[in-house]
Amino acid sequence: MFRQPALAYLAVALTAGITGCGSSGSASALASDSATTIFAEATANTIAAQSFTIAGGTSSSLFVDLTIVRGLGCSGTIVQGTTTSKLIWIGKTVYEHTSGMPANEWMRGASTASGVQGLIALCNPSSLLAPLSATGISSATRSVTVYHGQPALALTLPGTEQDPSQTGSIVVTDTQKPVLLNVSEPGSGAFAFTGYGATKTIAPPGTLHRPGPPA
Repeated sequence: MFRQPALAYLAVALTAGITGCGSSGSASALASDSATTIFAEATANTIAAQSFTIAGGTSSSLFVDLTIVRGLGCSGTIVQGTTTSKLIWIGKTVYEHTSGMPANEWMRGASTASGVQGLIALCNPSSLLAPLSATGISSATRSVTVYHGQPALALTLPGTEQDPSQTGSIVVTDTQKPVLLNVSEPGSGAFAFTGYGATKTIAPPGTLHRPGPPA
């Protein structure tokens, strides 16, 4: 149901964390909008956000936890199998620390280096989220809910013909300008979105740097 080419090699499926569902007839700030419109607007508003954190992934051995700050870059962790990489991207510079390196040593390189373009794409909200889509969104079941203590709207997507029970879900803030809170599909992955507007700056690592482009 979901198509996530920019995220295809990332992350562990997260628990959706939806609590307190209401009925589809409950009052909602988005009551007049279609499910397709809600999903499109929430995605666009997330891309335009000043900052947010995305955590999740698409398999049991691949995971991402990144804080993205619009116009500055991002920082966070990417886990691929047994390798954990810490990433800091600020403007024209990328810092990376991988498993096995001394704790106070980071690789440093230019953000234009070919070896880091895949990482940079994950830190660009447009590259990260623009490819996101969901089939069956027009027939989604809506419910007003509470997600981690805040009013939200859940869109439950129909399962596949092979397994109707394997439904997906999209959770957005129940506001006039919704943003994504959680996107989940069993077997394909899940992503949680938090910390909207919480991060203003990104700092370089205050430790030693090894010259050369990050892997």
